[in-house]
Amino acid sequence: MLNKEDIIEYLEELNRRLAQHDIHGELLLAGGAALSLVYNARNATQDIDAVFKPSNEIRKVILDIAEEYDLENDWLNDGVKGFIDTDKMGVQLFKEYSNLKVNVIDTQGLLAMKLTSARDNEKDLSDSIVLMKSLNIKTVEEAYEIVEKLTPKAQQTPQSFFFTQLAFEQYIEAKSKDSQSSSLKEEDFY
Repeated sequence: MLNKEDIIEYLEELNRRLAQHDIHGELLLAGGAALSLVYNARNATQDIDAVFKPSNEIRKVILDIAEEYDLENDWLNDGVKGFIDTDKMGVQLFKEYSNLKVNVIDTQGLLAMKLTSARDNEKDLSDSIVLMKSLNIKTVEEAYEIVEKLTPKAQQTPQSFFFTQLAFEQYIEAKSKDSQSSSLKEEDFY
């Protein structure tokens, strides 16, 4: 597992090695790494999902870092590239190093990716709730619109719409608990 500090350390190492070879690279982060770095929504992630260029040069550096730091060979991988549509999804700068520019998919794009992945796990569900809170989603239709606007039709499966409904319901429950909790705290002062 990679925590936020690990992710930053390995990104800095990637930059250092690219600089040694006078290569300029670019990463577009998605998934757990983006949620950890930008939203503090996760303590750790299994790997760093990203799209990167120049891909061959960065792939070689990824393997060198994996060997030196005893990491899995796919600690940084581009397995997510089939789910990212940069023509539709927004991108925001996370950090610019001397030889490495690190961007992240914006909040709507991350939410669309999480909802269409529709994986039956607590992380995707809790990540979706964090992103819905960040966007202040008001209706399940608003969540559906984000999915429809930012993902290919082939990824808009009945399972993804069911997962969207489930995530929205749990998001509303969490908002209700948050609001009750803050009301109780205010009452304690009176």
